[in-house]
Amino acid sequence: MDNRSSVLHLATFEAPYSIQVLIFSLCLAMYLTITATNLMVLVTVAISTDLHKPMLIFLCNLAIGDVIISTGGLPKQLHVLLTGDREILYVSCVAQMFTLHISAMNEVFTLAIMSVDRYLAICYPLHYHTKVTAKRSIFMALLSWLMAAVAVSILVILQFSLQLSEKNRQIQGIVCDNTGLLKLAVGDTRKMDVVGSSMVATLGVFPLCVVAYTYVRIFIECKNSSSAFRSKALHTFSTHFMALAVFFTSVFLDILLPRIVKDANSEGVNLRSAAQLVFLLSPIANVLVYCLRTLELRLAINTQFNKILRKVHFCPTIKVNVSDRG
Repeated sequence: MDNRSSVLHLATFEAPYSIQVLIFSLCLAMYLTITATNLMVLVTVAISTDLHKPMLIFLCNLAIGDVIISTGGLPKQLHVLLTGDREILYVSCVAQMFTLHISAMNEVFTLAIMSVDRYLAICYPLHYHTKVTAKRSIFMALLSWLMAAVAVSILVILQFSLQLSEKNRQIQGIVCDNTGLLKLAVGDTRKMDVVGSSMVATLGVFPLCVVAYTYVRIFIECKNSSSAFRSKALHTFSTHFMALAVFFTSVFLDILLPRIVKDANSEGVNLRSAAQLVFLLSPIANVLVYCLRTLELRLAINTQFNKILRKVHFCPTIKVNVSDRG
């Protein structure tokens, strides 16, 4: 049988239908919230010329990835929860894998680039605006997507070269990923294992090393600076650190928990499904962290929101306390 026409089966939460409807409602609310808030940030930054700054350009790059990763993973599982139909075509499964992996890899690269941006802003404030421009930031954002696309495309090509098992067509998760598809393959998968491990080591560890280096340099700079400078620097640094911590926590949970929990009973399936659902943590956290801690972004969103309200004569203007720390 041709792999491309094969039908696979996704996992889902093993629970009574009423509980599945509740999970469906929560997931739908999360998906709509992620999509609406990230699109709000994208539109606000796009139409507000005073927000065309490097850090906010990188934030928009994260927002694009967050919309893609949630759209790539959630709608199909929402369909499964509502209808009980777990079937998915092999080509659709690989497409979902490509979407999720390219978005996650782009987020790793973007967070590393943002750490360098914070390092330059804190350690070289006088030269920051000449070193980091909007055009260079857009170029780095596009380069991040290009590197992620090339890396994941290699995985996709290798995946299509593998033969699927005729007996086992059950994906061990609520979304298709490289690990789940590899478990369904028969024959020699060593090449795929080597390429996958190499990519994790190169494209995962290297950005983490970049982040670690910039963090150490920022701490050293703060230690030798005045308390006012230290307070401002640590505020902008901690914003990035919170987004970074949430992302890598969700990645580690998504990778490790399915390997620890291998039971085929309903409890094991639910734990693995919940582990893969943590990919929603980062899209929610990115918007919350940066909107709550970036004053100029909050003010711009408030301004655009008030313009819409005035047009429809819905309610009086809402004011934001400008004295809040951004």
